[in-house]
Amino acid sequence: MNDFVVIPYSGQQVSVPKEVADFLEQDRKREQAQEKQDERHLSKSEFETVLPGSECVRRPVEDPVLWTLRLESLQKAMEVLDHQSREFIDFRYDRGLTMEEIGKFYGVSKMAVSKRLRKLHQKLKGSVI
Repeated sequence: MNDFVVIPYSGQQVSVPKEVADFLEQDRKREQAQEKQDERHLSKSEFETVLPGSECVRRPVEDPVLWTLRLESLQKAMEVLDHQSREFIDFRYDRGLTMEEIGKFYGVSKMAVSKRLRKLHQKLKGSVI
């Protein structure tokens, strides 16, 4: 004989089989864990969180020649990246997809996408003069 448990549902108390109540409780805990993980791991990586107009990131006007050299070195660094790395960057920055959307496309977690983008950012940052 199935044991029944009373649980709150849509503001009312309902009686459900214990297995259903256990499943719902596990699902609730999984959702809480996912929310905590999402809070720890923001959708934007660290270098995207500063607003472009913030006073803390304003720099003096750079010499146009230096700017051109940096752009050229970044373009060269992009050329040597593998196809998937270039695609990650394209999806995130050119197409504006979220890390979650990119993760769904590749079948990986949002955290995996964020780590990959962070590594790519570091690699490209190290390549630019």
